[in-house]
Amino acid sequence: MNIRNALRLSLVLFLLFPFLFLLTQFRISQAPDIGELLWAFKNSFIQAFFSALLSLFVGFWAALGLLSFNDGSKKRRFVFEILCLLPNFLPPIFILLATLNIIDPFPMGIAGIVIIHTLMNFGLAAVLLAGIIENKLGGMIELAYVEGASRWQFLRQGLLPLLKKDIWLLGLFIFVVCFGSFAVPLIVGGGKGTTVEVLIYEKIRLSSDWGGAVLLAFLQSTFIFALSFIASRGQGAHANRVANLSLIRSPSGIFAIAGLSFLYLFGYAQGFVQGLSLISTFYELQSALFWNFLGSIFIGLCVGALCYAGLMLIAYCWPKPWFEKFLNGYVAPSTSLACFSLLILGPNEGFYPLIKIPIALTLLSLNSLFRMGWDGELHSLQSQMTVAYAMGASSKQIFKEVLFPQISTRAGMLAGIASIWACGDFAVSRILAHRDLSIAMMTETLMSGYRLNQAIVLSSLIIVAGIICFVLCVGGSRVLRRKFEP
Repeated sequence: MNIRNALRLSLVLFLLFPFLFLLTQFRISQAPDIGELLWAFKNSFIQAFFSALLSLFVGFWAALGLLSFNDGSKKRRFVFEILCLLPNFLPPIFILLATLNIIDPFPMGIAGIVIIHTLMNFGLAAVLLAGIIENKLGGMIELAYVEGASRWQFLRQGLLPLLKKDIWLLGLFIFVVCFGSFAVPLIVGGGKGTTVEVLIYEKIRLSSDWGGAVLLAFLQSTFIFALSFIASRGQGAHANRVANLSLIRSPSGIFAIAGLSFLYLFGYAQGFVQGLSLISTFYELQSALFWNFLGSIFIGLCVGALCYAGLMLIAYCWPKPWFEKFLNGYVAPSTSLACFSLLILGPNEGFYPLIKIPIALTLLSLNSLFRMGWDGELHSLQSQMTVAYAMGASSKQIFKEVLFPQISTRAGMLAGIASIWACGDFAVSRILAHRDLSIAMMTETLMSGYRLNQAIVLSSLIIVAGIICFVLCVGGSRVLRRKFEP
C-alpha cells in the first residue's frame, strides 16, 4: 500500500471512528423502545420539516429582494448577502442569545426550535435561490418581461415549475441540517421538544445506556445519509451574461431581510447595552475570564490548524473515485455519540479535554467544510493535474507545485470559519469538559441561569477570539503559500 492509499484509509477511519470504536466497546443487547424512538423521531422530523419549509418560504421572498440589486448595485447586494449569511456562519449561541432576549416569553419546544432554525437558515436559502434564479432562468425571465407576462403569471407557470427540483433539493439540504442539529434543541427544546440527537445525549449522560445510544445514532445516521445522498445530486448552472430581472424583483424582500436582521441584531445590541450596567459582576471573575479567553483562542486555533491539515490531506489524496464518493455521501456522526466516544477514550482530567475538544470539533466540521466549495476547488484544478500527470510529474510534486500554491488561501479561509465555530462552541465542550474552559461555556452557563444580558456581554469576547483565530488562520495559510511557491 502506497502512502496516498494509506492516508486515504486513515482519513476514512478517522471520520468513521465514533461508530467503529463504540461498536467494539458496547453490544446492542436489546431492541430500542419503539414508542420512545418514534416520539423523538417525530419531534426531529416535525421541527426539521417546518424549519426547512419556513426557511424556503422566507428565503424565496428574500431572494427576490436580492435580485433587485442585479442592475449594478453590487456593493448594496453584497451588504445584504452578508446580513443573510451572518446567522448561518456565526456560532448558534449568538442567534440563541439575541432571540431569547427579544422574544419574551420564548416558546420552548418544537416551535422555539423552528424559530431559531428559520432565522439561521433563511439567509442561506435566499443567497442560493437568488444565484439559481439568475443563473438558470435569467434569459427566460428577460424574454417573459419583453413578451408582457405578469409577475405572478411567470412565478406560477414558469419559475416555480422550472425550479421545482432545485427548491426540493435545497429544502432537503436544510431539512438534513436541522434534523441533525444538537445545540439548538438542547437549549430551547424543553421537555416536549426532545429530538433524536438530544435523546442520544440523555441516554448516555442520564441513564448510561450506551448500546441504545449507539443504535439510535446508527438509525439516525442511516436516515440522514440517505437524504444527504439525494440532496447532493443537484447541479448548478452558470450565466453567460447579466439579464434584466425586473419582472420578478420584489423590494419587499429587502424589507424582509432588513426586518429579520434587525430582529437578531437589535436583540443582541439591546442585551449588550443592558448587560453593561452589570459589568461589575465580572470583576470577581477576571482570572477565569482571562484563562477561558485563552482557552477559546487555543481551541479555535487547534481546530483551524487541524481542519487546514485535513483539507490539505484531502487535496493530496485527490483524485480517487471511491474517495470522492465517500466524502460526498459521508454524514458526520451524531454530536453526542462522537463526543462520548472520545470521553471514554483515555483520561479526562487536566489538559486532556483541551486535546479532545478540538479533535471532536474537527471530526464534526471537516465534512461541512468539504461541502462548502472544497470539492469544487479541487475539481476546477483537475485539468491542470491531468496535464501534470501526463508530463510525468509525481503526485507529491503536483501537490507541492500545482495544488498547494493555488488552494492554500482558500483552505485557510475555510479553516478560519471552522475556528470561529469552535470559539462559539458550547455543546461539544460541555460533554467533554467538566468545568468551563472557554468563553462560550461561561456564556452558556449564564444563559442557562437566565442571566441573558450578562451572557450577551460575555459573548462579545467570543467575537474577539473568533476574529483573532480567523485572521491567524488566513494569515498563516498565506505565509505557507509564499513559502512553498515554486
